[in-house]
Amino acid sequence: MKNQTNTIERKSQTWNFLLVSFFAVLMIITASCTRTPVPYSILEITGEGDLFSNYSKSFLLTAYAPDSINPATITGSPGDLFIADDYTFIFDKNSSTKFSVKILKEGLYLNDKLVFLSIPDNNDLIPWFETMNKKNLSALQFIGTDSEVPESYLPYLSRLAGIKPDVGLLYEGSISEIEGLLEIFNPPYLVGIDLQESDYNLLSGLKNLELLAVSFTDSVLTKPLHELPGLKQLVLSDLDKNQELPGNFLVNNKQLERIIIQKPWKFNLSLLDPLKNLRELVVRESGEILNSSLINKHKKLEVLVIGDENADYDLNMIELPNLRWMTFFNNTTQDEFNSFINTHPSLEVIELVKFDTIRSLQALSGLIKLSGLTITDTITDIGSVGSLTNLKYLSLPSGFVADSENLASIKRSLPDTRIVANEGFCLGSGWLLLIIPLVLILRFFCRNVRQEDQGKITA
Repeated sequence: MKNQTNTIERKSQTWNFLLVSFFAVLMIITASCTRTPVPYSILEITGEGDLFSNYSKSFLLTAYAPDSINPATITGSPGDLFIADDYTFIFDKNSSTKFSVKILKEGLYLNDKLVFLSIPDNNDLIPWFETMNKKNLSALQFIGTDSEVPESYLPYLSRLAGIKPDVGLLYEGSISEIEGLLEIFNPPYLVGIDLQESDYNLLSGLKNLELLAVSFTDSVLTKPLHELPGLKQLVLSDLDKNQELPGNFLVNNKQLERIIIQKPWKFNLSLLDPLKNLRELVVRESGEILNSSLINKHKKLEVLVIGDENADYDLNMIELPNLRWMTFFNNTTQDEFNSFINTHPSLEVIELVKFDTIRSLQALSGLIKLSGLTITDTITDIGSVGSLTNLKYLSLPSGFVADSENLASIKRSLPDTRIVANEGFCLGSGWLLLIIPLVLILRFFCRNVRQEDQGKITA
C-alpha cells in the first residue's frame, strides 16, 4: 500500500513539474513574441546646416533650423530617414540623440564622423580618396551624387566597397545609370532613384536592402514589385505621373513595416492587404481615399498620416488600438477630433497641420501618454496646450515662438517641456527637394527667419 502511495505521489509530482514547465515555456514564448514599443527620441542638431526634417514621419510637413543658441530639435525613432540640407542620414538605435553637424567638401559629418560622402562631377575629391585608408569610415551610411559618377572615381569606389560594402546610395536619376555601383556595393538604403518596371531585375540582387525610396517613370504600372526580403521601408513619390498602382504591387513583400506614398491620383487601401506587419503608414497629397475601413485590418499600426486638407475619408471609422503617432489636417471637424482622441488613449505624439478648424484642444488632456505635440501655422487654443504638463516636446510655429511674451507664457505653464520653433510647409515633389536650387531657396528662407528670431528663442 505504501509503495502504491509513493507511486501516486511521484506521478503527481511529475505531472505538476510538467505543468509548471509548460506554462513557463508558454510565458517565455509569449514574451518573446510581444513587441515592446521603442520610445520616441528627441534629436538635437547643432552646427552647420540650414534645413532638417524627419522625412519618414512628417514627410516634409515641418522643417527645423538651428541657430547659434538653439539646436534643431526633432522627434523620431530608429530607422527614420532624415534630410539635412541636400544630404540624408538614418537615425539608428545606436545613435546619439545629440548631433553636431559639419559640412565639408567631401560631405556630411555627424559628431565628427563622415555619414554622407558626396561625389562631385569633377575630380576635386580624388585627393581625399587617395588618403581614404587613413579616414574613419565607421559611420558612413550614404554615397550620393547628382550626376553619373565620373569613371575616374570607380577604382577608388571599388576600394571603398572593400572597406565598407554596406553603404547606401542616393542618386537622382535612373537606377540603370548606377548599375555599376550596385555591382560593387550591397546597399541597405537606395534613395532618390527613378525606376521603371523593366528595371526590376536590377533590384532583385539587393538582398541587404532595407529602405527603398523611388519615383516611377512608367505612365502605367502593371507588375508587382520584385521580392526584396530585407525591405522594411518603402517610399513611393510623385505618383501623380502614374495611374493606380496595381492591386498586387506589394504581394511579394509582405514583411514591409513602413509605407510612405506621395501624390497618388487615388489611394486604395486594399493595396496594403498583403502586409502582415505594417506599423507606419504615410499617405500625402492624395486624391480620393478608397476602402478606408480596411485600415482597421492593420492592428499593429503605430504611425498614421493620411492625406491633407483635400483628402476625403471618415476619421471616425478608424480603430487602431496600438496607434502612437497621429497627424490631423484642417479637414478634421471638432467632433471628429474629440471622438478620435477619446477612442485612441495610447497616443504619444500628435501633429496638427494647418489646424485652424478646431477651436478647442481640451480633449488632449485625457492622453496620459502624450509626450510630443507639433502645431504648424495656427494656434487656436494655447490655454489647453499649456495644461499638458506631461509633454516632453512641444513644437510651435516660429512666428508664435519668436514673440517673447508668448514664449515666456508657455514656458511658465510648461517649465519641463522642450519648446521649439518649426517652419511648417507642404512642399511636394518628393526627392526633388534635394535639387540644389530649391535647397538654396529654403536655406535663404530659413536663414532670414533665423536672423529675425535669433536671441528670442530659448529651447
